[in-house]
Amino acid sequence: MTSSWFARPRSGRMAISRGGVIFAVAALTGIVLSSAALAISPAAAAEDPKEIYTNVYNGWKWWHVYCYRCHGTDANGTPLAPNLTDPGARLPLKQFLQDVRNGFPDEGMQAWSKLLDDKQITQLWYYVQARTDKVLKAGRPDEVGPNGGPWVPPPGWPKK
Repeated sequence: MTSSWFARPRSGRMAISRGGVIFAVAALTGIVLSSAALAISPAAAAEDPKEIYTNVYNGWKWWHVYCYRCHGTDANGTPLAPNLTDPGARLPLKQFLQDVRNGFPDEGMQAWSKLLDDKQITQLWYYVQARTDKVLKAGRPDEVGPNGGPWVPPPGWPKK
């Protein structure tokens, strides 16, 4: 059987045909994933506490750039916007992403998708969840935890 190359489609991807099977190759990134690389083991799914802290801290920084004016300094709400630390109003990450991306124009919240990407919105979610679950006290997050050691979230936190 012979291999043939097709013209590059407008999407920036090349199609390679080998024996009648078409493979999409991400030509711009040069990354090829095997099916083994896509499997995630339970150990790999567990998040690193340092990474969690980084997400909480960066979320706090984004909060103080974009969100505090309406939702309050510590996400406790103001007359302009609701308290986001109410455990009864907890949002899963997927819903939080959608709400922040799209906003609520009829209620005065703009869509943030032009200013914040999904990673930044996810970091905001980590910050809000840390405040909601009282894992993080009011004010600037401190990377030092109890007894002067590193900040480590409670086991099983955050609940996604």
